Amino acid sequence: MPSHWRSDPHTMIALPLKARAATRVFLSFACAYFISYAFRSINAVIAPELISDLHLSNTQLGFLSAAYFVGFGATQIPVGLGLDRFGPRLTEITLMVFAIVGALIFSWADDFTSLVMGRVLIGMGVSACLMSAFSGFRAWYPLERQGQLASGMLVFGTSGALMTSWPVHAALPYLGWRGVFMLMAAFSCLAIAGLYFGLPVKARTKSLETPTGGKKRIDATFSWASYKPILTNAFFWRIFPLGAFCYGGFIAIQTLWLGPWLTSVMEYSSDSASQILFWFNAVLLLAYILNTALLPKLAKYGVTTLQYLTWMVAAALVFQACAFYLRSSWVWVWWYLFAVACASYVLAQSLIVTYFPKSFSGRVSTTYNLALFMGAFVVQWGIGYLVDVGIEAGWSRASAFDLALGIYLVVQVLGYLWFLISPKFFPSMPIAQD
Repeated sequence: MPSHWRSDPHTMIALPLKARAATRVFLSFACAYFISYAFRSINAVIAPELISDLHLSNTQLGFLSAAYFVGFGATQIPVGLGLDRFGPRLTEITLMVFAIVGALIFSWADDFTSLVMGRVLIGMGVSACLMSAFSGFRAWYPLERQGQLASGMLVFGTSGALMTSWPVHAALPYLGWRGVFMLMAAFSCLAIAGLYFGLPVKARTKSLETPTGGKKRIDATFSWASYKPILTNAFFWRIFPLGAFCYGGFIAIQTLWLGPWLTSVMEYSSDSASQILFWFNAVLLLAYILNTALLPKLAKYGVTTLQYLTWMVAAALVFQACAFYLRSSWVWVWWYLFAVACASYVLAQSLIVTYFPKSFSGRVSTTYNLALFMGAFVVQWGIGYLVDVGIEAGWSRASAFDLALGIYLVVQVLGYLWFLISPKFFPSMPIAQD
């Protein structure tokens, strides 16, 4: 057992790590998540080469990008069970092998079917990268550091998105898209090595505590008994709309609809739109860094992570309303402020696991993450559907976007109101202190 792993000899429950080991554990998770985000974003850069080499249609290209989320979403429940039964180390290392295989299949592909197969395997392979980190953080770090650690992970993730923009575009003439994916497979191998040597081996526990503090064993299985404490928890349903519609919708806009909105509504050129998108992600990265530094300082003044999240979600609603409808040559300012506010959304994912004992952290984080990606799919598809409805009704493309984004904004406001008022009717359980 690694020397940096500490446990109580009577209960074998994980205790917080020492400073040097804590840094090593965080970097092991963060480097793997960097690779995960790079895989998610890379198709946008290599799309012209894929279309040219394999003669893909736009429909095929869209389906190919969505295949990542199919693999990712399909594994969330098994990932949660694996995290709680086997721990983050074994679960994430095992799954990342699929990412390596998927990247190699993608790099060797000569037809659309092989590309899809590789992309699905990549999605499966990196599906545990963030949730493993949240599960490990819950086990090995103090409760008050969960929000800071989550923001730190998103710093590395957004860095992965940035590294697959200009740097990959510059490397394409030399490596080609096949060489890029072979390089990604090699980086995935390095990430696995980091996880193997950097993470503690999960200790066995004598019993798994229930959310009510009892000692009855609840095995991590795909059963109602295993998931009942999660799906009947008031705080889970209180924060559910923030994940499904606010955070999920943000992903839908960030990864797809912001670009078409800039070119179709604001009539920016493709080059100008791509520059705004790059700086949007850069601002988001800086906001994550700001959160990692700001949250511990706010805690000293009695401002909790939940209070900070509440304020920032309200700010995000205001900023996106301004971005959608106060259109001028300075509209990018509203979008950048929107990115700053949305950097807080990840805090909901770090908060939700603190409302359950450590033995539930994997199932809780992946169940919430599944809701997030379901929301992202619904919003991404729904905006496109409503835009088409508006155009078919004879509206201009700009007016159709106004309709779609307006409905999306109303849904978010309703979800935020539920977040504010639901505690009056459904009090949440106390935060677990194990």
